[in-house]
Amino acid sequence: MSLKKPIVKVKRSSTPAPASRIVAKVKMAKMPEISIPDLTGTGEGLMGGMGGMGNSSFGLPGPGGTYLFGTEVTTGNDLEVTFYSLGRARSGAKRQISEMEYFNIIREFVENGFDINMLKKYYRSAGKLYAQCVAIPKVMSIAGPLSFGESDYLSNASRWAAHYRAKITHKDGVTFRLWGASDDVLTVAINKEVVLAANSPWSAMSAYKICENFQGGAPGSSTTQRANDGRYWICDTQNTLMGSDWITLEPGKKYDFDAVAGEGPGGEFYSVLMVEIQGEYYEKNDRGMPIWPLFATAPLSWDTQDSIILNMIEDDFNVTSITNFFIVE
Repeated sequence: MSLKKPIVKVKRSSTPAPASRIVAKVKMAKMPEISIPDLTGTGEGLMGGMGGMGNSSFGLPGPGGTYLFGTEVTTGNDLEVTFYSLGRARSGAKRQISEMEYFNIIREFVENGFDINMLKKYYRSAGKLYAQCVAIPKVMSIAGPLSFGESDYLSNASRWAAHYRAKITHKDGVTFRLWGASDDVLTVAINKEVVLAANSPWSAMSAYKICENFQGGAPGSSTTQRANDGRYWICDTQNTLMGSDWITLEPGKKYDFDAVAGEGPGGEFYSVLMVEIQGEYYEKNDRGMPIWPLFATAPLSWDTQDSIILNMIEDDFNVTSITNFFIVE
């Protein structure tokens, strides 16, 4: 089926007021125990040995620990994140799945309004994580299953997906557009309608088929989705950054938010979602690209900021001074 672009109201001269912070009670959950491979003497970090990235790092599980994918600590203002291994049956048994089949499963999930029933026959992690943003700079794809406590993470480094969902709202109302890039999957919907298709555009892989009927979803399409003729990019890649149309949230109104990030063949992975607030000025990096802040539901903890900064390219996006929050209630 063809995906429709949501009808949104546009305010041409609105400047949002600073968002207020919500203080919420925190629930602590026991973290799963996992084993980390012994890399002593290999000359490689945890991210090495699978195509490079030997200097990369990410927050490892532990009581109250921080992950790039979130933490088992919920603040009440989070995106709920569920991990699926599409290369495994619901029981956990491994199954043969082609790269094309993997992307088709995600495509059906998106086209059916992010209906989780579409993924019921595939393996789902026992626990959920809670994140205030979708911000995984370039790491190795084992970061996905490892962050969710999967003990067999090495054999689950491909054919996986992370589903982010929440009810978002903005107290004062806001007009914005989203910017994103991924290797391989990042698709975002508001009220179940796709607003951003930032899947890998590489024609030799089939990630673009997830939203090929959506503007900007297919390679070579002529659309405002493509940012500045490829000059805008992040994570030290040439994958063009993708942008949404302008979107308006009415003051205090709740909206369904869904995003799916994922990795098909395995190897390197990244998925980053940023936001541009209409009427705001942003400094530019040395490539001439505005340094947009991350799309965030709440202020990021120091640990979360550190986990992202350790892995990102400097000035790819703004992590430390986010001022607008799409608070989850």
